[in-house]
Amino acid sequence: MPLPNFLVVGSQKSGTSWLHRSLERSQQIFASEVKELNFFNQTKFDAPEKVAAFRQHFPQEELPGVRYYLESTPHYFKSDLTTARNIRAMLGTPKMVAVFRHPVERYESAYIHHMMKGRFPYAPTIDNVTDDYRILSFGRYAETLEGWWTIHPQLKPMLYDDLVRDPVAFVGEVMDYLGLESDLTPGDLAFRANDKQEKKAELGSHWKELPMLTRRVRRLLFEEYDADTRRLQDLLGRDLSGWRRA
Repeated sequence: MPLPNFLVVGSQKSGTSWLHRSLERSQQIFASEVKELNFFNQTKFDAPEKVAAFRQHFPQEELPGVRYYLESTPHYFKSDLTTARNIRAMLGTPKMVAVFRHPVERYESAYIHHMMKGRFPYAPTIDNVTDDYRILSFGRYAETLEGWWTIHPQLKPMLYDDLVRDPVAFVGEVMDYLGLESDLTPGDLAFRANDKQEKKAELGSHWKELPMLTRRVRRLLFEEYDADTRRLQDLLGRDLSGWRRA
């Protein structure tokens, strides 16, 4: 019975649902039907009953033509390295991708997500900096990446900006990382996942508009993330100046 040998571990609100659903369209990748299994971040994750339940999301035997078995949980990628160690203990060094999004935009998206779930009250503007549900901490990518690389140096960091700019090239880069020739066409990738405008329409008339960060909070968040973004820029060798301007 195969276990995952490819994980999308983060980050929250950075296109991981789209990436998971895109990759499952490849004949070379089996992706769990349920995304975000949240297995490796459980306490006593390796208890026999938990492992048995986890295995049920994957085939009973190797599938013809399938090279990778994929699980995607963006909540894995956090600075507490317990989850990274759990993955190492059970899977060794699987292929691994983390996608990073402009941290201020990611904070806004995450805040709206929690509003939609009823965890925060609806308001047309977001005038609050909070780390409830780790929505602030999840944007400190460099701090977390440095820790994960000590356990999983094979982890490949990618940028949401690149996904938005050219989704075909983005998926092609993932396939190259896996050592696969891409069998996905532009038509396979022409869809949206977790579209907020569509979700807003389901929430009723009190959601007249999607909330936005106030200028004050946006400025505070740019200040909050500036040092970490500078570190990430050095780690990736990428120009992230656009992430540092309020």
